[in-house]
Amino acid sequence: MNRSLSQRTIGNAGVLLAGAAVETVLQVAFLVLAGRQLGPSEFGFYGYLLAWVTFAAAVAQWGLPVIAVREIAQRPAEETAVFAAVFRIRALWSVLLFLVAAAIASTVPLSADHRAAVWLTFAYLLGVPFDLSLLFDAHQRSRWDVPGRIAGRIVSVGLLALLWRMHGALTVADVALCSTLFLLVNGAVGWIVARRLGHDLRPFAPTPDTGRLLRLSLPVVWSSLMTLAYSQSQIIFVKWLSTALETGFNALACRLLMPLLVFRGIVHRVLLPLVSEVGKSPAELTIRLEHIFPALALIFMPVTALAIPVVQLLLVPLFGADYAGAVLPLQITVAHFFFSGTGALIGTSLLVNGDARTPALGLTVGCAGSLLLSVLLIPSWGAVGAACATLFGELIAVFYPLPRFLKILRPKVLPRVLRIAAVSLVGLSLFCVSFRTLAMPGIAALAVELIVILIGLRLAGEISPERLQTVRALFRRESLR
Repeated sequence: MNRSLSQRTIGNAGVLLAGAAVETVLQVAFLVLAGRQLGPSEFGFYGYLLAWVTFAAAVAQWGLPVIAVREIAQRPAEETAVFAAVFRIRALWSVLLFLVAAAIASTVPLSADHRAAVWLTFAYLLGVPFDLSLLFDAHQRSRWDVPGRIAGRIVSVGLLALLWRMHGALTVADVALCSTLFLLVNGAVGWIVARRLGHDLRPFAPTPDTGRLLRLSLPVVWSSLMTLAYSQSQIIFVKWLSTALETGFNALACRLLMPLLVFRGIVHRVLLPLVSEVGKSPAELTIRLEHIFPALALIFMPVTALAIPVVQLLLVPLFGADYAGAVLPLQITVAHFFFSGTGALIGTSLLVNGDARTPALGLTVGCAGSLLLSVLLIPSWGAVGAACATLFGELIAVFYPLPRFLKILRPKVLPRVLRIAAVSLVGLSLFCVSFRTLAMPGIAALAVELIVILIGLRLAGEISPERLQTVRALFRRESLR
């Protein structure tokens, strides 16, 4: 990859991170207003609907954001045909799943407000075919996906605030309407941008690729559903096996986890291709892993150690005392980023070596373990039990492929990863001591943790000009030693 493309990759990453930060603020504002107005029980119903829609959207996407990017990048002359096939597949699934949901809502005993909420929430699927993020990704133009997402969030939050001011209260149908508008606005802005960039958007152009893309994407669909099962299925199980109040706690925890998931996705979007492009050269792959593993640890371990106390300090002031029961479930769920942020690299490395079976098995076994533990824990522990089951499943998915990974590759990363983990845990421990034992103000205790982590990483040599130079060399595709 040439230097210009490397610079474009870094530029895309910067815009995506900035966009994610703005989007996170808007998304939290939406959740605060919706959560406070609905209360835990009604917010739980909204979260329950979103869980089903998330599964349905994964099916409607059919793994195409992964496969189509590769196809367009490898066959740029056939972009129109590939796009037409992608549009038709997603449109077919979206309309079919929306009609199924509408039919079920018409037959199940629901209040008028809840029935309207079902229709409006599943209308989100109708915007899926118009999402052009895969097209931008295929041309290294990911930054152009940001304007639509931010515009969608602004419209969503603005309309929700307007409805609240007009009526003095919000219903779950109001929240569902504003939530669905996000994707519709995002899609509309994306099409305008794509047209101006010169993309040939002909959804009904002749194409021979529909059947082939359906087959190629099937393993990706399975992996997506397994990944979603860790979090989204927990909301469904809590709804079925526990109380409406616990469902609200769990739903809020899952919604607030989304900014971290977006952040992880952006980081992986930037760093994991540095592994995928190497091919099956064990020597070169090992060298890159010895730099990328610690880089991921340096991002996710301190961020997780800081996110856990932030939840403690901000959730109740933002959402109200009614949601105090969501604090511990969210903290437990956030904790898995300590491992999963780095663990995705194991599966990617195995895929590069031609082993797709082991990572898929890890996801499947982790999902099965998580669901089984959910059934056992949720009736007694509610949202906390669901969070523990999610953490358990993530740990299995991360560590299941590890023996196979170490059999093929043995990068010397353990000392550095352990140093980063130790510094992060020491910082988190000092926050707990400062906040709980010494009764220090929360912001001061968080500042102490941050300072300790930064000093510890600097003393350990993980924050230094040499490390920064190595990261730059990675993006420039320069040789590493």
